[in-house]
Amino acid sequence: MDWSIRPRAQSCAGSGKEFADGQVVYTVLVSMDGGMERKDFAQEVWEKEEGRPTYFCFWKGKFRAEPLVPEKEPPAARAEAELRRRLAEPVQTESAEARVIFLFALLLERRKILLVRERTTGPEGRVTVYEHKLTGEVILVPEPEVKLSEVDQLRLEVEALAATWGA
Repeated sequence: MDWSIRPRAQSCAGSGKEFADGQVVYTVLVSMDGGMERKDFAQEVWEKEEGRPTYFCFWKGKFRAEPLVPEKEPPAARAEAELRRRLAEPVQTESAEARVIFLFALLLERRKILLVRERTTGPEGRVTVYEHKLTGEVILVPEPEVKLSEVDQLRLEVEALAATWGA
């Protein structure tokens, strides 16, 4: 499955009208051949319900014309960029890398960089749908099962991977 999903649109998928700053927008993920596609709808179009696509999940938010720019680059920016790059590639749900990616996503969630939009079950198992707070990018992160007995090994994997990412 393709886990790479484009950032928020500048215009409504239903009407084609440009979004205004602060406008209420409904975002849906639609299952396509081998992946997910993001579609953004203005509230007026979404509430009509006619022509609404069959979706995997949806959420409501506000459109921001200009993404917020952090004052300075946070120290974990390289690790975050590497996490995004690795999520753009297919990941086996129960691989060691999937467990590390899941943990990094949780850390970014805690730092309020990634916002949880939905936790659901897809064809590959449990999936968390995140939206990047600044860019609006949608990130699907598979949730591998981590047993308590595997926590020490996971810590070692995270340390090794973080060292290769330069974090």
